[in-house]
Amino acid sequence: MTAARLRRPTQLGSTALAAVFVILSAPAWAADFQVDNVKLDLGKLVISIPKIAVKGSNLEKDAFLALFAKGANEPASVRIGKLTAAEISAPELSMEQTVGDQKQTTTYRDIRFSDIRDGKVGHGESASASIEAQGGATGTMKGTLKRTAFDSLDLKQSARVLTEKAAPDANEPYVPVIGSFEQDGYELDMGKAGKMSIGKTTARGFAMKLGPEPLLDIVEKVGKESQELEKKADDKTADKDDDKSEIEKRFALSMLTLFDMFDYGSGEARDFKATIRPPATEDGKPKDAVDWTIDRIAFGENAPDKSGFAVEGMAFTAGPGKGRVDSISYSGFAFTSAFRELRAALANPDTDIENIDYRRFIPKIGTVRLTGLSVDAPAIMPDKQPIKIALGTFELKGGEPLNGIPTSLGLTIDKLVTPVVDTGDNPALKDMLAMGIDKLDLSARLDLAWEAAKNELAIRNLSLGSAGLVQFDAKGTLGNVTQDLFSSDLALAQVAALGATARNLQVKLQNFGLVEKLIENQARKTKRKVEEVRQQFTMVASVGLAAMLGPSEAAKTLASAASRFVAKPGTLTIDASAKAPTGLGLADVLTISQPTEIFDKIDVKADAQ
Repeated sequence: MTAARLRRPTQLGSTALAAVFVILSAPAWAADFQVDNVKLDLGKLVISIPKIAVKGSNLEKDAFLALFAKGANEPASVRIGKLTAAEISAPELSMEQTVGDQKQTTTYRDIRFSDIRDGKVGHGESASASIEAQGGATGTMKGTLKRTAFDSLDLKQSARVLTEKAAPDANEPYVPVIGSFEQDGYELDMGKAGKMSIGKTTARGFAMKLGPEPLLDIVEKVGKESQELEKKADDKTADKDDDKSEIEKRFALSMLTLFDMFDYGSGEARDFKATIRPPATEDGKPKDAVDWTIDRIAFGENAPDKSGFAVEGMAFTAGPGKGRVDSISYSGFAFTSAFRELRAALANPDTDIENIDYRRFIPKIGTVRLTGLSVDAPAIMPDKQPIKIALGTFELKGGEPLNGIPTSLGLTIDKLVTPVVDTGDNPALKDMLAMGIDKLDLSARLDLAWEAAKNELAIRNLSLGSAGLVQFDAKGTLGNVTQDLFSSDLALAQVAALGATARNLQVKLQNFGLVEKLIENQARKTKRKVEEVRQQFTMVASVGLAAMLGPSEAAKTLASAASRFVAKPGTLTIDASAKAPTGLGLADVLTISQPTEIFDKIDVKADAQ
């Protein structure tokens, strides 16, 4: 989330909406009465309501007005907790919020609350709303909201979070604030920055907790620090690195504090559309606007994995370029401990950033998944074709963390299709095009897991290949991998890594046409027959490897399999294992003076089919 975006009405409005609901239930309750010209000044937030109608209040009109008089002795949350009414309605409510140089006014219309008991609202609705923000860098911004409705709104907790702060070192719990929420649509004209809109949004289980500062104060800080960073970025006259770093530190701390105060529950937003106009270049030339659409944004139980976050059907265009992502999501992540450590480091002025242990800030890593990526970009050279890149699936999965580091790791890259483009200065690319390889269809997999009981790191799968060319697969086991490898003490972790031993390794190389293309390309370059080149390669594999590896039986087996593979490319398999039960360690390798001595320490099986 960028600093600039935090100051847009989208963000301020969502924060202020909770304040709207807080105040609406506050200004008028008695058996049946009407209150005119209600104004509540919270300093950073001023709410004005021309007229409120109240039915079935537990307070008389004068007692109600006294609760919200300026200078009341009790906190707002205590006063709101005393209110009960059958219904509260207002034709209009305007809310003015100032953040830095920007002033935002939000006006809600046709508001109705029902079943208000002890500071909690059973149901509430607003038929529509409008937003106007002035003073921002992009000029005046205006927006409209369609119907907004909610169930089970806790006004008392909302008021606490907005205006109060937690006691020092208190571990405040999250308290449910909104049971369910619906917003039928939102449009915003961001002035020079562009336009955006969102379709229907639904959410449930939203909760908040008290932070070290009132929420209104934190939002003001975020806005001011955002503006300061923008000014520093535009200042070309002096070196402001030190000042900028301090502002960035304060901004990051404010954002982490803000994020920690909310538990977003579950929900989704549909039909996001935006046209973003970036600032012009330094010489005044306009940049291409970016058109951006998202079919669905989901989180919590509404996400595909019933947790985490997902963006589906995301597409963009910028000038001649365009792209799409079918889905990008994460699940199983836990950020609490990482954010706590990062907040503590930023809040401590004596933190030594140069020598900090960054593993403290690693969140619990779950699964990150991306599917259906496609990008069309202009040609990098005038006489070349446009570039098309696609990716079927990318997935990164980590599990069982120890000192912040996952002890199991899975990586999948499937069908990464990229063109081979002659840049004019790379002979390898020229050779690939000469062999008829104008694109690569790549896939890769990695699956690692540490077994604590055995002190082993199992390489379950390591593979890399390109469709129609070649496939490489390997698996193996590393021994003497102790828990110290995951220690927060970097020196201790390095010692543990150096003490690991290789116990076994299995390799399989499958040819799907690459070897033939290499031979044919060499024949074409040397103006020789293909069969002559093949015989030469076979001779090199047989005689050359035998001379390098020595006369041992294992070396002969390996050289023989390699020469058969070159002569008739198919599948080459190699199985190597350490002769010592403890495996082959770094110290064993360092004592080798000749490559052939390696076969005194390992057993090798090899075959070519």
